Amino acid sequence: MTLRILKSDDGDTIERTKMAIFEGGQVWTRALTGSASTQVNVQVVQFGPGARAGWHRHTSDQVLYVVAGIGQVGNREGEHVISAGDCVVVPAEEDHWHGAHGTGSPMSHLSIMPAGSQTTVLDSQANQ
Repeated sequence: MTLRILKSDDGDTIERTKMAIFEGGQVWTRALTGSASTQVNVQVVQFGPGARAGWHRHTSDQVLYVVAGIGQVGNREGEHVISAGDCVVVPAEEDHWHGAHGTGSPMSHLSIMPAGSQTTVLDSQANQ
């Protein structure tokens, strides 16, 4: 494999609002690494006001880097407001959620995880 440049107009932004993991508003994603890396997946996730990923967990660590707006992230210990420039490290298997929920602002973050990481969407009624 050799160095690859993925241009800003490569790839599509796809609306994901109807996916089971998302709730409360519109959500779009765009894969940044695509097939250019076999080791890491990076995508930008854009949450409209009120939108969030519901309770879920991953089989690997997840890094969230906020690139725009104001959002929130929560785990079993509580909720935190996050904004552009903040970085969140979610350990593997930790129940959590993240998005623009409750802030009145849209929010975009990069999601960075090893390739092959699996996501489990948790029943929102059982996890409140």
